[in-house]
This record gives sequence, structure tokens and C-alpha cells, in this order.
Amino acid sequence: MRDVLSAEWLKIRTSRSTRFVLLAVIAIALLGALLAYAWGQTWEAMSLESRGRLSDASIEDTTAPFLHFCLAVLGVLIVTGEYATGAIHTSLTVAPRRLSVLASKAVVVGVLALLSGLLVTFSTYLVSKDILARRGFPGYATPFAEELPSLVRASVVVMVVAIVGLGLGVVLRSTAGALSAIAALVFILPVLVGFLPAPWDDRIGQLMLPNMNHPLVVIGYVGAACGGAAVAILRRDVP
Repeated sequence: MRDVLSAEWLKIRTSRSTRFVLLAVIAIALLGALLAYAWGQTWEAMSLESRGRLSDASIEDTTAPFLHFCLAVLGVLIVTGEYATGAIHTSLTVAPRRLSVLASKAVVVGVLALLSGLLVTFSTYLVSKDILARRGFPGYATPFAEELPSLVRASVVVMVVAIVGLGLGVVLRSTAGALSAIAALVFILPVLVGFLPAPWDDRIGQLMLPNMNHPLVVIGYVGAACGGAAVAILRRDVP
């Protein structure tokens, strides 16, 4: 298992797509800082009445869907890239224990996504709080200690989305198909659920991939992604 894990880490570390994804992650962090500055300037120009109508929005929530999609792309490409080049057959010949190969990919993608999520989420929050809290912006009035659990949860969601991307890549074997499915889960379905009548909009909304608030939902998504990928890699892949 250790050798397979090292091999998967080497592949993802030297992949061109990984570099592009990480550059996009850095760009999202910079975007968060720019949005915080823009929000601060807009806030100062607003009347007291307009300020009172604002909700407790946050920069990290605004940029989160883009972060989710970037890391999901990484999860997809680490698999579909091998299918496209035929390298998956070599991987499964060298390491015939297919579940070990899948588990190693999931661990590598999950760890990288979690670290990226922590870096972007916390940096965006801290920069935004520094710019907006002193202006009285409502989304940053809560002390850091109280926000810590939600920031960690947001980072875990990034990891889960990346693993779901990996699972979809194994099941669908298509970059376009897997990315379309991820785009639907991250961007489209949460919006559609918002049009449902209360209380179903809130109940179903909590089950959406970007809004996971309960450990069982997290486990369900990870289990479905890894379970589906395990079935696919065991039944369909023949070196």
C-alpha cells in the first residue's frame, strides 16, 4: 500500500493538470481578497438604511463554489487522464490490487484538497475579517473562535467534493461527463432547490453537496463516491 501511495503521490505531484488546478486555487484566494476590498469600499458608500438590509454574507461562502469545482476537477483528471492515455492499464498491471490503487488515489486527492481548502478558506476569512470587521460589516461580527468550526467544515466539504469528483471520474471514465455532473451538483442543483417551497428548500438544501452540515451526509457522499468507484474499477477495468 505504501508503494502504491508513493506512486500516486508522484503522479499527481508531477502532473501538469495539478499545477493548473493549484494556480486556480491561488487565484481564488486572491479573488477573495479583491472581493473583500471591493465590499469594504461599497459598504462605506452605502447609506445606513441600505446597510441594514444586508444579510450576514461572507466572502468565503461566495468563493466556495469555485474552490469546490477546482478541486473536483483535480479529482476527475487524476483518473480520466489515465483512462485517456491508457496509463490506467499500466497502473493496474503494476499494482493488481485495484482497491489499493483506488484508495491511494482517494487519499492523495483528499489530503491535497483538504490542505487547499484550509489554506484558501482560512486566508480568505482572515483577510476579509481584517478589512470588513472594523467597518461593522455584519458577516464578520462573530469572534474567530465561534467561526472556527464552520471554517473547518467548509474545508472538509472541499475534500469531499474532490473525492466525489474522483469517484465520478472512475465511474464515467469521461472528463466531460464527470465535470458536467460536478457542475450540476455544485452550481445548478443548489439553485434549483432554492425554488422549492418551504420547508423543503431548507431540508433538501442541507443535503446538497456544497451545503453538507451533518456528518452522516458527508459519510454518505464519500461512501457513494468510493463505493461506486470500487464497483467500477473491480468489474470493468481489464489491464
